[in-house]
Amino acid sequence: MSNPDNFPPRDNHMSSRFGRVVRTPDPDLPYTAILTHDQCAETECSFATMREAEAFISGNTPRPKSRSTFWDRDAPNADNLKGTDGE
Repeated sequence: MSNPDNFPPRDNHMSSRFGRVVRTPDPDLPYTAILTHDQCAETECSFATMREAEAFISGNTPRPKSRSTFWDRDAPNADNLKGTDGE
C-alpha cells in the first residue's frame, strides 16, 4: 500500500472535475491518478494499486447526480404525470 504522506492534501472540497488512472512503467507505483481541474493544471499522484488510485479519484471528485434506471432521461415531475382533466 502507498504511503499516505505521498498523497496530495485533501481540502475537504471537490475542486476536481474528473479523474483518470493511467499505468506507468514504475514498478513500485505503477498507477497514476490524474485529476482535471477548472481553475488550474492537472494534478497527478502515483499509487501501488489500481484500487488506491480509484479511491483517490472518488474522494476528490463530485458524485454524479443519481438517475433512475427506469428512464433513459430525467424522470418527469409529479405535476406532469397528472391527467389533463385536473385529477
